[in-house]
Amino acid sequence: MAGRGREPGAVVKVDLRDGRTAYGRQLEGVEVEFFDLAVEAELTDVQVLRSTPVAFRLWVMDRAFRRNHWPRVGALPLADSETDREQRYFRQDALSGELFIYTSRPATGESHETPATGEELHGLECAAVWGPEHVEDRLRDHFDGRPNGWEESLRPRPSPPG
Repeated sequence: MAGRGREPGAVVKVDLRDGRTAYGRQLEGVEVEFFDLAVEAELTDVQVLRSTPVAFRLWVMDRAFRRNHWPRVGALPLADSETDREQRYFRQDALSGELFIYTSRPATGESHETPATGEELHGLECAAVWGPEHVEDRLRDHFDGRPNGWEESLRPRPSPPG
């Protein structure tokens, strides 16, 4: 049923609550890619998103897709290379401060972590599941060209002294 649950390839409309609308596409597992596009009028053809760059990919809570919070407005089916794409995120152990790269392939259920240095984390998102309101905040900040507090709070921190 449209607008409910997870559907890989589904395009969802994200109301930024400031007169603009952004769009995301559900990938495998809990990952969603958000396009680098905010419009004041709703898109009439989601196919335009095929040539739109991706601003970022995040893990998103299921509630974003329930009760039409982010309604489904179309589909861009995943290519074979996207259904078996390796997802890479970073994780920092809360106690030791150690850094890891978390790698998964949702299509097969495979995942593993490898120790990492801060330099190796460049360009990776934190392995965190975002609530829809936090994603909306981040999208507004992204389009307005300002830092996002939620993203900043998830950045790696210096390790505690041994």
